[in-house]
Amino acid sequence: MPFRLLMIPLLLALLALSACEDKQVAGPQGEKGEQGPPGPAGAAGPVGPAGTVIRFVDGECRQACTVACEANERILSTHAVNPGGTFVFEEDGRATFRPQRQGVAVKVVVACVPK
Repeated sequence: MPFRLLMIPLLLALLALSACEDKQVAGPQGEKGEQGPPGPAGAAGPVGPAGTVIRFVDGECRQACTVACEANERILSTHAVNPGGTFVFEEDGRATFRPQRQGVAVKVVVACVPK
């Protein structure tokens, strides 16, 4: 029985020692080498915008409100998202929105393009 009691600590000590690894200390950093040759050219990127740029303006209306584009833009399209309402176009770049129900938030989206 005493022999078995000595075996447990001995096995644990051997297990702990086997987990140790030989760690080497790194020396000082060497000098930086020369830059290598350039790599092969990558694939061409996507083509940039070549035509008209559409800019979206969105907001929220709970009552009659004015939606407008910048001075050098005009309205391409307008949308009112659930519940809807009506748009009255006053100029190329400005409209008034009137929701179906007052006090209910309606998301309004305007698409603007350059004149």
